[in-house]
Amino acid sequence: MWETVERFSASGYLQSGPYLFKPIGLPVFHDIGYMDGDIWYACDDSDSPIKAFSTSGALTDYIWNSVVPAAHGLCFEDDQYLWASNFYTDELYRINLHPTGIEGEGSQIALSLASSVNPFSTSVTIQGTGFSEAAVLEIFDIMGRKVYTASFNGSHTWSGFDMNGNQVPCGTYTALVHDGLSGGVTLRMLRL
Repeated sequence: MWETVERFSASGYLQSGPYLFKPIGLPVFHDIGYMDGDIWYACDDSDSPIKAFSTSGALTDYIWNSVVPAAHGLCFEDDQYLWASNFYTDELYRINLHPTGIEGEGSQIALSLASSVNPFSTSVTIQGTGFSEAAVLEIFDIMGRKVYTASFNGSHTWSGFDMNGNQVPCGTYTALVHDGLSGGVTLRMLRL
């Protein structure tokens, strides 16, 4: 595929381009993003479903399928975090592109959060990966009030009760899992 690239400022002024770069030989791609001179693709590559190329078409970075098994949408939170969505599993990933610490420089860390069922009626199991042992699960109602909190070690079953032991009403709830190291990920759930 040949790509035509133009770069615009936040106010809408053309900064550079248009220019073409050589075909990059990607399988079907679903989304595209731009950061720090690289064009990022969410594609159907089974080994690395997220790839970054320079404007001249050279591969500059990629994210292995062991971090994100499939990617259909992507966007940047800032120059450190990339969000990707997996259409097949209904999961969101927050990928730290510049981690430090035990994982080592240059390796990506993805945070993911998913529910066993959604919507749910009696209970739901919330599962996540990429969080430290200090992770905390907080559940908020549609008004933003915290109704539940618990430690999170990769999986937690919530039976629909608040912190006082009262059953919460039907409605939309947001689960937030966060720790002091990796950031946080949210998941919206519907209780019937």
